Amino acid sequence: MAGSWSTAAELAEAGEYAAGMPKHLAQGLGLAFAAVVPAQSPAPAAVAERLQAMSIEQKAGQLFMAWSLSRSEGEGEANNHRRMLRQVREAGLGGVILSLGTVDDAAALIPRLQAAADVPLLLAGDFEGGVWFRLQGATELGNQMLVGATGSAALAEAMGRVTGREARALGFHWVFAPVLDVNSNPSNPIINVRSFGEDPQLVARLGRAFARGVRATGLISCGKHFPGHGDVATDSHLELPTVPGDGARLRSVELLPFAVASRDGLESIMTGHLAVPGLGEDPKLPATLSRRILGEVLRDEIGFEGLIVTDALEMGGVKNAFAPGEVAVRALLAGADVLLMPPDPLAARQQVIDAVRSGRVEMGRLDDAVRRILAMKQRVGLLSGGGRVATDWRQQLRGDDAVALARDIARRGPVLVRDDDGALDALQQPDAGALLITLVDQDEGQGGAFAAAMADLVAVDEGAALRLSGASSPSEIDNVVANVAMARHVVLSVFVKVREFSGGVSLPPRLQPVWDALDAEQKVTVASFGNPYLVRDLPHVDAYVAAFVATGHVQRAVAAALRGRTSFIGRLPVGIPGIAPAGFGLTRLAAALPTPARPEELGFDAGLAADIEALLQQAIAAGAFPGAVCVVARHGRIAATVAVGRETYAEDAPRVTAQTCYDLASLTKVCATTPAVLRLVAAGRLSLDDPVHKWVPGFRGRGKPRVTVRDLLAHRGGLPAYVRFFRSMQGRQAIIDAAVAEGLMSEPGASVRYSDLGFILLMAVVEAASGEAFDVFVRREVLAPFGMDRAMFAPMAGPPIAAAPTEHDSWRGEVVRGRVHDENAFAMGGVSGHAGLFATGRDVTRYGVALLAGGRGMLPRKLVAEATRPVGPAAGDSGRGLGYEMLRPGSWAGSEVSPGAFGHTGFTGTSLWCDPVLDVCVVLLTNRVHPTRVNSRIGAVRRDLHDLVRAALR
Repeated sequence: MAGSWSTAAELAEAGEYAAGMPKHLAQGLGLAFAAVVPAQSPAPAAVAERLQAMSIEQKAGQLFMAWSLSRSEGEGEANNHRRMLRQVREAGLGGVILSLGTVDDAAALIPRLQAAADVPLLLAGDFEGGVWFRLQGATELGNQMLVGATGSAALAEAMGRVTGREARALGFHWVFAPVLDVNSNPSNPIINVRSFGEDPQLVARLGRAFARGVRATGLISCGKHFPGHGDVATDSHLELPTVPGDGARLRSVELLPFAVASRDGLESIMTGHLAVPGLGEDPKLPATLSRRILGEVLRDEIGFEGLIVTDALEMGGVKNAFAPGEVAVRALLAGADVLLMPPDPLAARQQVIDAVRSGRVEMGRLDDAVRRILAMKQRVGLLSGGGRVATDWRQQLRGDDAVALARDIARRGPVLVRDDDGALDALQQPDAGALLITLVDQDEGQGGAFAAAMADLVAVDEGAALRLSGASSPSEIDNVVANVAMARHVVLSVFVKVREFSGGVSLPPRLQPVWDALDAEQKVTVASFGNPYLVRDLPHVDAYVAAFVATGHVQRAVAAALRGRTSFIGRLPVGIPGIAPAGFGLTRLAAALPTPARPEELGFDAGLAADIEALLQQAIAAGAFPGAVCVVARHGRIAATVAVGRETYAEDAPRVTAQTCYDLASLTKVCATTPAVLRLVAAGRLSLDDPVHKWVPGFRGRGKPRVTVRDLLAHRGGLPAYVRFFRSMQGRQAIIDAAVAEGLMSEPGASVRYSDLGFILLMAVVEAASGEAFDVFVRREVLAPFGMDRAMFAPMAGPPIAAAPTEHDSWRGEVVRGRVHDENAFAMGGVSGHAGLFATGRDVTRYGVALLAGGRGMLPRKLVAEATRPVGPAAGDSGRGLGYEMLRPGSWAGSEVSPGAFGHTGFTGTSLWCDPVLDVCVVLLTNRVHPTRVNSRIGAVRRDLHDLVRAALR
């Protein structure tokens, strides 16, 4: 799935989760079925005793949680804290949810609330992405979509752990997160960046990890908003949204993250005020009030046995359905245990009491809900005197490890979505003349960190006149528009976040004149510190960064990457219609060449190298090859370099090292010939659509005038795959002439036929367009710029090079060592466009990393993108790019392959595998043809290797 970032192992694990689901749901998810999730163990004696001693009024009070700002507002009896204390005492509330304020506010208020309660309160907060989300003074970790852009379950779990630790220190027990909504609707006005992304597998994987992190601290996590709030275009704070789709679709998308997290031990789930007719419910009835959805689907199908809490009962999506007290009763009857934020807690409690006494609500239903609530209170230590504000709570906030995590997420999450015509290169020039404008939906002081970090690169008005919001005056807007008209490069930092009751996530229309003032002659860079979809509404953007959240860490990280000091490595967890699909992201690296890093720094398991070594040793034992070098890189850094075995099977043969040189065979096509052609195209000395005969005049005959350079690169020129020229002729020019004279086997562009002859001809094209010998041009224009300093051809005119031997060749009567293995290339003197290049694993890795980074300046990003996307002769033919093979699941590339992955193999046992979604490059160099080419085990080894690398991603 595009943007899933899921490894094969994780998909298998999702299948294991289905083993705990009822058959109906498991089949809807397309997963294996086993047994129903077992019910939780009976409540401990302490809970049972407490429940038995409670009056009906006390029990009813435990159902309700009221809301308050953490900060104090209002005077006298109208003070919000006094009002909340009254509700705790008079309604006997079971819990309180605290919102906006500071950590000092919360730490001061919570002991007062607990002191007012007969039964200790559950304290909760909407800590999506950290306690900072609601309380200033905690670690600014980011938000869920920022983590979704990293694709890292390890970071999601660490975020949950820090969130839980800081919440616990302040006296909280319940983290209303993770958001498990799949944000598949770009017009969603209320979920947006609160979601991990649009792919249910990604949301399930990261949501489960976040919940695990919270759980590890002893707190309660909460998945929301069941059965899934992602595919709506209406804010449920205002009215009742309808979730589209039939039951099968809902079970495979919306319900999947909840099912997976439930199977993993999720303690609580929050309901969404959503109409979901696809689950068999009345389209006018909110899921919160549906016994069908909460009982039959959540409890029975998914097997969830934890606590069900409603979303706020004062929201328009539910309060408009019935009278407030009636809403509370119906939610309880539907299966909800905790009733969150009723408009009047005391009145709602009384209506529940009346419903129980009248028999409308069975006492067993009330006891069941209260039992679960008390069990959670016992779980967090409340019933035994714990769960209070820590005496050293200040020391437990913003710890070094928490801040380091926040910086790591900020470094890895922002996504470079667009960088056209070298916009960022132009921005980094000393004379860029860039102007910084800050645009915000509501002015809350956002953007200061970004402006400060960019101050010496862009013009920043000290009077903040170049800062606009929805409250800006016409004259202020006119001033900014006038400045825009005079700028050569405009940098817009945009701050638009999800806001309840707003009905949308966009900039105020009054700021439209700023967009209108931009013109095509200017370089325009936009960084969105919030809604990633904003770029759809911008008429002219050369460079666009989706940064998802406005923490200071993220603002500084984006500024550093825009300045070229750090890298852009994030990938979109959501597709932006008309702009980019989910999983897309441009890698822009700061370092000149790949440097080593610990696997964990790059999102791999620590044992990556050891696991690769074990796999390759098994392959050697099975006779797949005598030795091998494997290099794995991610985000422009080396995660693992593994060298195993010997150069031959002889016991005294030299051991393979990372510096061992191998005959690349057909990797020459993509490591030498293809980039050589592209370098000439970038220089304007050659066009991909030039007819071949323009550069090779003798290439004429039936159909040949229509064959272009592009056709040869894409293997659709109609030429034969291979001709044994070496059997009847020797010499470079003789074989080129023979290839030129060879007739076409099919019409140009009609079909794909992998052809060595086409790349022999491309060598002749390169020489004609450059005016130089092929190997000389490649050395200067390809190998040197890409840092492939040990890569070389081995001309027959010179001595053999130091390299692992290949085949014992009967035609040549010897073991081939230091000379090209391919017979035609050998007969041509050792240099050809289809074979002949030798290199180390490091050389090929440097080249692969540069391709994933859009050419690293050696090739234009647009040209690399054109070369590494399908260019088949007909729609649906996705097997070839320009030179590169487009990789497919189940092939040598592995069981699972991301969209857009590309690479190539060499006959001698070499391969290059590049995954632009994961930003991973895997190079495997072997001499599998030694001592004989009658050995096909390399295919299985390649598949297993690539599966292993994907599975090692955390």
